[in-house]
Amino acid sequence: MALHPDSRRDSRTAAGTGGVYIHIPFCKTKCMYCDFYSVANRESAMDRLVDCLLTEIRDAGISPPSWQIDTLFIGGGTPSLLAPHHLEQLLTALDQAFGLSELVEFTLEANPGEAPEDKLRAFRELGVNRLSMGFQSFDPGLLKFLGRLHDPAACFKTYAAARRAGFDNINADLMFNIPGQSLEGWRGDLTTLADLEPEHISAYSLTVEKGTELFRMVAASEVTLPDEDQDYRMYALTRELLSRRGYVPYEVSNYAREGRACQHNLHYWRIEPYLSFGPSAHSFDGFQRRWNVRNLDAYMDRIATGRSPVAGDEELSPNQLYHEKLAFGLRLKEGLSVTESLGYASPGAFARQHGQLLNKWEGWLVLQGDRLQMTETGVFLTDTITADFFTEGPPEGSSDTGPHWDQRKISLEQNSRSQANVQGQERSVAQLPTHATTD
Repeated sequence: MALHPDSRRDSRTAAGTGGVYIHIPFCKTKCMYCDFYSVANRESAMDRLVDCLLTEIRDAGISPPSWQIDTLFIGGGTPSLLAPHHLEQLLTALDQAFGLSELVEFTLEANPGEAPEDKLRAFRELGVNRLSMGFQSFDPGLLKFLGRLHDPAACFKTYAAARRAGFDNINADLMFNIPGQSLEGWRGDLTTLADLEPEHISAYSLTVEKGTELFRMVAASEVTLPDEDQDYRMYALTRELLSRRGYVPYEVSNYAREGRACQHNLHYWRIEPYLSFGPSAHSFDGFQRRWNVRNLDAYMDRIATGRSPVAGDEELSPNQLYHEKLAFGLRLKEGLSVTESLGYASPGAFARQHGQLLNKWEGWLVLQGDRLQMTETGVFLTDTITADFFTEGPPEGSSDTGPHWDQRKISLEQNSRSQANVQGQERSVAQLPTHATTD
């Protein structure tokens, strides 16, 4: 079946919406900084994985959600390694199980040099209306350091092929704070990408994640990351240059032309529901998270033997939900509602409880009517300011005394989902184990 998402409809106006995420873990190679679940040189298992995904979707025992599914994100890994007939099978199963008639945005990730034009055209004909490409850099030396297989020419070639294939909504990822990268080199990368005029840009600072080759290299003093001042200068340059080129910094690490924000990831940042399928994928129904086993063979074996792939679940307390909404909401330019999101009776009730912090962070944080938002200068202190609110807690009178959400997961350099987690491509947060650590 082919889908026909209506990207003209603004999903923010639709009450009770959420997304679907499918994780395709296959990669040609494992990048040295990547801690998302992926496996290299296993594409021969693609047919079996797709069969297992179809079974999970059909037999998961999940009732059609009460909310409308308006976004679909196929991430990985490198999901552009899927054959078009695989994607068509997955779409048919999802539509039969949950209904996709209200779809607004359908994103698929692709690596430069690994998505030929004929395949991109087939994906577009099946209804994919948003493509996300992991460029990371236009510097050949930095690409080699990161373990990327493509060169700068492949970025331009794949981008042009996507335009010819009919994609009018493209995201491209870039990465800064890479060892050996200069401020002027980063300016050049940003300028080069802005000249291409994609509709969306994700710009992340490289972070060191435990268990990666980069972590080992840093621990062994084989490489040294740029200092915090350089990281700050690169981030400040990113916001200034991309804003000047017409990209709205609608989230800490994400920039979009008007009306082109990633609707799927907004579900994560707004703590809205989502269903997810595949190894390591995470789902959230508004109250409970569940996550699949983080191993391809274990996932497929469980499905093949009629067992659930779910490795665990977690019921979020009101206190945990409060802190997640606060942490992710303050990453957004729009901020969050202190009444609808945080549960205060009125903006005045929030101001009375947190008046000391509002005064402390005046000029960096503002309460405008019902919305709590970072100012342009305050966005650089998102971590520190959010952590301050964590110490004060949710609305007075709340009976919940559950554990505070781990504030370590809200660093400036991380995305979900993300929801956001610096990775090879723009990432859907549904594959993140947000109950514990990045995936």
